[in-house]
Amino acid sequence: MEWLDSLKKQSIKKKLIPFVIFTAIAVAVFIVSGVWGIFQTLSPKTLAELTPETAEGAYVEDDIYFLYGDFIEVERYKDNRPTGTITARYYLVDFDDETYYMALCVHQEDLPEAEAMMDACNDYMNYVTDDPPSPLHVKGTVRAMDEDELSYYYDAVDSDPEITEAMLPVCLDMGRVRGLSGPTVVLYLLITLACLAAGVYPLVKACTGGYQKQVRKTLEASGSLEMEAERAAVFYDGTEPVSGFRLGKEFVFFQIGPSSILLRPWDIAWAYQSTTHHRRGVIPTGTTYSVVLRLMNGKSYDVSMSEDAVKSLLQAMETALPGTVLGYSKDLERIYKNEREKFSARWEEKVPGCTGKTYSS
Repeated sequence: MEWLDSLKKQSIKKKLIPFVIFTAIAVAVFIVSGVWGIFQTLSPKTLAELTPETAEGAYVEDDIYFLYGDFIEVERYKDNRPTGTITARYYLVDFDDETYYMALCVHQEDLPEAEAMMDACNDYMNYVTDDPPSPLHVKGTVRAMDEDELSYYYDAVDSDPEITEAMLPVCLDMGRVRGLSGPTVVLYLLITLACLAAGVYPLVKACTGGYQKQVRKTLEASGSLEMEAERAAVFYDGTEPVSGFRLGKEFVFFQIGPSSILLRPWDIAWAYQSTTHHRRGVIPTGTTYSVVLRLMNGKSYDVSMSEDAVKSLLQAMETALPGTVLGYSKDLERIYKNEREKFSARWEEKVPGCTGKTYSS
């Protein structure tokens, strides 16, 4: 079983670098996008729990009891022309019950509720009604305002020094997690999880021997896994690779990326070179080559390599795999699809008893 363990280690080595790369991308997306703020939503703060020093960056869930007025209106433009669609409004609100104020940014999806409250606040301030407005329930991240926002913010109170001293330069971004809307948080979270899965899953598969599943299946089909693995190990150690393939009387072994493939020689019905010409429009951009193995059970393997490597491999197969048909033709394609037993009969003719079937001449 040491041989299988050595194959597993090779697969792990091949998947370590992708694991590091995809994990690094996942961490970068998670941190740089700000989606890590989703953890803050699990334990939101109330405004009463914050101080002017701890407000910035906090995720808040609380009620706003009064809107003193709006000072910024954000309108969507198209082709440098206003569309009339308001995407956000900024309001002056209380930070606490006694001293400080802050800004509240309400985005398009919550504007109807905020505007209804603003109307109620105006009616209350103008003595149209004695009923105080219903509170506005808010969730969002407290962020620092930029220079343009601060300019409008302070202009809202005519830059009165007594009032501006109490106006904290922060804004509660309603419905946003560190500047991200709910759908955007989900998108970045999915990207993060996809990158993690792309890095972690193949490595876990490699560590658990998943890339040697086909090898174990081939060995178990012939008898005891442990005994057959020892035979395969002797074959592997005693056979020089040709273009990455080890060809023997009992086994054929090769790798496709991290996956280990072990076949019986008589499993391979047909082998040929595949040539693919690549173009961008009418401009040739290159040619790739591969060897195609068509198996008795209808499965196939397409292994990329150089043209010289393909030729060397097919030449070696001519001697090592006497029952395998080499070269491509449409007639062979037809026979493989409709009369595959002819390939099996050829192997029986070359190596009697190998397939366990009897064919009459």
